[in-house]
Amino acid sequence: MSRVADWEKGLKAVIGKHQGLPSQYGLSDCYLLPDDAVEAVTGATMYGAGARRYKTPAGAGKQLRRRGFTTVEDAFRAKFMEIAPSLAQRGDIGVIDSNGDICGGVFTSIGFAVRDERAVLFLPVSSVKTAFRVE
Repeated sequence: MSRVADWEKGLKAVIGKHQGLPSQYGLSDCYLLPDDAVEAVTGATMYGAGARRYKTPAGAGKQLRRRGFTTVEDAFRAKFMEIAPSLAQRGDIGVIDSNGDICGGVFTSIGFAVRDERAVLFLPVSSVKTAFRVE
């Protein structure tokens, strides 16, 4: 994969889209936010439309297990090179550990964007457990 023309504009649109959506599995969650960001940056989702078909936490887990993963971190690692969070650039993705739950997000110009139960949050880079270069 490589970055497409105007990926910055696409990434900004993805963040705006998710800020306007309710937090809901299969609509706007901690996998779909970074997957939409990957699509904006590269032109393709990580695992295709089938990986996006779920509406519950159990359904999300089933989609991960179907592909041989336990967490979104495993799914990201299978597609992208791991880097130090301090080296991540806009459009790269990563994960945080939120009370034992591994949650995906994307690096933006104002912080690491991640979806929680209520909203898109922008966290400092120091909050990121693992980062992955998207290219």
